[in-house]
Amino acid sequence: MNVLATTSQSVLLVDCMTGQASVVHRGAGLYYGIARIGSLRAVAARRRLVSSPVPRIDERGCILLFDERLRQSEVVEAPFPLRDIHEIAWFDGRLWVTCSFDDMIAVYDGAAWERWTPELPVAGAARPVRDVENDRHHFNSLLFTRDEIALLAHNHGPSDVHFFERRARSFTRSVELGTQAHNLWQEDQALFTCSSIEGKLVSSSGWELSTGDFPRGVCFTPTCRAVGLSALSERGHRDFASAAIAVHDASWNVLHYVHLVREGMILDLATATATDVAHARRGGFETCRFPLLPQLTRADLAADQDSSGDVSR
Repeated sequence: MNVLATTSQSVLLVDCMTGQASVVHRGAGLYYGIARIGSLRAVAARRRLVSSPVPRIDERGCILLFDERLRQSEVVEAPFPLRDIHEIAWFDGRLWVTCSFDDMIAVYDGAAWERWTPELPVAGAARPVRDVENDRHHFNSLLFTRDEIALLAHNHGPSDVHFFERRARSFTRSVELGTQAHNLWQEDQALFTCSSIEGKLVSSSGWELSTGDFPRGVCFTPTCRAVGLSALSERGHRDFASAAIAVHDASWNVLHYVHLVREGMILDLATATATDVAHARRGGFETCRFPLLPQLTRADLAADQDSSGDVSR
């Protein structure tokens, strides 16, 4: 299983069976969402780290476009600030960018940008209790179906999935799911998310899977499932800790962990194709090999881990 992983430090192409990795990009601050646009890959870059002295209100994120060879081809910027970008998605011929700081979704059709500030009914809007002007709901993930847009509200606590009519974007219903949740997917009509602060995956059907640590970033192949695990740490340490990709079989049995030493947090995962791998091998990218661990401990994710967490770069 090969994945694209975005971390606090890098965009990586990782072979989850060997730990071999290619460094696709570095130096644009914390990286987050990944989306495929035809033959291109789009990656969100915040241009600052969580530990940055630059205030969040001054953040000006962007979208990096990579060609079929995984070479950066363009930087796309909105005419308004993209702050605290989380997941991005390509749907209906548009790029959808969750901007959690402003409880806003930025939508780009390739020529023009618009802001979508989802309108919730009073009951839906009343759940968050944070006394802040922005970032009350912390919208961070999207799921598109034939008729609806599902939007995950992290809420800095118990989380909700809000549904909107796909064309008019009018509110239709809500489902409670997870706590400080990230990512949203559907299997057999049930909704799934990472209940990140609880260290588990949960489903609207009642299914749960304990992952430990802080799960965020999920992707699948027919035979494997990958989940990103980051350290539960203070904001100032998050960019310099380590993370891991938990590699499961199709039945959610853990096979091993790919230990992303000193990469900070894992923010998103996406499956990579054989073509992606071939281009990375021919492209002259910096390479490294991350250790494979049969088990993962809290110490493995700590910022001050010793040389046992070595990585060959």
